Amino acid sequence: MKTFYSASSAQQIDQYAIQQLGIPGILLMKQAGFFAFQTLQKKFFPSTSNTALKTISVLCGTGNNGGDGFIVAQLAKQAGLTVHIYLFGEANQLKDDALTAYQELQAIGITTTPFNFATHQSTLQQSDVIVDAILGIGLDRPVTGQRFNDIQQINQLNRPVLALDIPSGLHADTGNVLGAAIRATHTCTFITQKIGLYSFQGSDIAGKVHYSPLYLKTNAFQSQTPIAYHHSLDHWLAQRPKPPASQHKGQAGTVCFIGGNHNMMGAIQLAARASLHTGAGLVKVITQTEHTIALTQQQPELMCYDQSQLNAQVQHANVIAIGPGLGLDDWATQCYQAALNHPQPKVMDADALKLLAQTPQKQNNWILTPHPGEAAQLLNTTSQAIQADRIAAIHALHKKYGGIIVLKGNGTLVFDGEQVEICLAGNPRMAVGGMGDTLTGIIATLVTQGLSLWNAACLGVSLHAHAGDQVAQKNRTAVLPSELTLQLCSLVK
Repeated sequence: MKTFYSASSAQQIDQYAIQQLGIPGILLMKQAGFFAFQTLQKKFFPSTSNTALKTISVLCGTGNNGGDGFIVAQLAKQAGLTVHIYLFGEANQLKDDALTAYQELQAIGITTTPFNFATHQSTLQQSDVIVDAILGIGLDRPVTGQRFNDIQQINQLNRPVLALDIPSGLHADTGNVLGAAIRATHTCTFITQKIGLYSFQGSDIAGKVHYSPLYLKTNAFQSQTPIAYHHSLDHWLAQRPKPPASQHKGQAGTVCFIGGNHNMMGAIQLAARASLHTGAGLVKVITQTEHTIALTQQQPELMCYDQSQLNAQVQHANVIAIGPGLGLDDWATQCYQAALNHPQPKVMDADALKLLAQTPQKQNNWILTPHPGEAAQLLNTTSQAIQADRIAAIHALHKKYGGIIVLKGNGTLVFDGEQVEICLAGNPRMAVGGMGDTLTGIIATLVTQGLSLWNAACLGVSLHAHAGDQVAQKNRTAVLPSELTLQLCSLVK
């Protein structure tokens, strides 16, 4: 399990370790620097490589992040590397542990140089690795002016970069680039995991993330409340009840899908096929009359009906999944309103969410699965506002609509009103139409199999993302939802 804390909590934990546990701040700084230097050696120039690490450039700010950089520079110099240290700001701005680390540099004969890109471009270009220790996790406003220009120019060098704690310019809590951010190859983060490294733009900026708690014991973290967790796929798979040997199709669960309006048959088909491949015993589809025969011909296991059979078929279902290809016309509205009149748990996506946004209501017995655009409609805001703070957005969605919220996107979030789960699997090739319909089918089936809404949502998101990763490993230019569905069988087994 991974536990994520806000930037503010990380700073509080750091101070608790120093003030209450009596751990010197300079020791924590040296442990951070040592972990970063080890990562530098192992990840950029592993022992199996035929090349050697010779020269690094360390870019240091005047805060504690810069102090971490000074420690890395010390260790690199002692290891025989050529080290160039560039200071962003004035040396007289340094204080406390960062000042101590700076003074130690001077004591072993290492000097720092005020940063000037035009002057130092050639040296930076020739460095094997650039170490980013300019700005830390406390940044909460856009980078502007000369600092903005410096970061942009550093990125244009296309050199390998190791970022310390967080890439400079990246918001630790949201994953937003604040004006400009150093694009890292690897990031070493310390004391706590930062959700911004995995959310929104964070994973593009941070590269491969390496984490060290700096040897702090559990009691150092107990004073702060995490903002999110991450559990493995195996953890969520273990929540599934084991089916009895005598199980029949009725016990395996019945899902009723509602959708597939004119010209949108594919969406409901993808959702229903995903349900079958996740293990549903019976899958029923309420759709437009002209689609019923075609759907059955393409997937004989599906039981397809027109709108006139909705109430009769829903009565025998364990869960209702509504939204894929539903549309927004009178037919869609009638189906939507009829579905809401039934007491079964519901999984709602796509057009069902748009209809919900028109007449908001709050229920505890549903799972809502919006992408940022749909979330924006549900909250009467913009997708940019949703992405600017995904944690705040999912809290607002739950407050307004209740139930379980699945906020899709890079670093999909699941929230039940008490805890947030973040999914760290998935890849950009999954940005294909129909992918959300597939997720709806997976989650709905897991609900029928006896999982709580929370466990079904978390397992469904994890299965969906891991299946997408497995398909992507086959060198596909895109991950098609139909391919992902076939991959589900091996993962669920």
